[in-house]
Amino acid sequence: MNRFLYLSFIMMQLTSCSFSSSQFDLIRNMISPENNSSKPEKNWNAYWMDRKIDLYAINVHDQVIFADEKINIFYKDRQIYKITGLLPELQSLEIESKDNLLLFMSDGRQIGVDSCELGYSVPTGENYEKYLRSCFSAKTNKTYENHILFNSEGMIISLRFKIHPEYNPLQLSMK
Repeated sequence: MNRFLYLSFIMMQLTSCSFSSSQFDLIRNMISPENNSSKPEKNWNAYWMDRKIDLYAINVHDQVIFADEKINIFYKDRQIYKITGLLPELQSLEIESKDNLLLFMSDGRQIGVDSCELGYSVPTGENYEKYLRSCFSAKTNKTYENHILFNSEGMIISLRFKIHPEYNPLQLSMK
């Protein structure tokens, strides 16, 4: 008889635990589901120094901020103009477009000046438009192109910009 009571008691505890656990899981999933569709997704990729970085694209008034937990890339008026958290030294970078010049600043001091032609748009296949701006690097004595690719609705789908005189260009593209 004691054995029966003991087994009954264990069965009640096991059944009760599994039932409580299922209820807890149900309530937890209702409150905070793991696959929450309203949670924003990182929908852009950045390619920088042999790294691929997933980013959010955040539209704020007349600019776009590409960001993750530590990186912020600010874009406005067909130019990336500020970057924080991207360089290993966590320097802030600023690019000022003045007439036909691009001024590169790092932590408030000028690190380079490049001369640029006026930008222009060219249609490409499949209803895309590409904005190009050719620049001459004073440090490397080479010409490079910054460009932006727009889809048929005028939305940006990729960018490629020189953001530092000593590094290769930063590439951003929609996933």
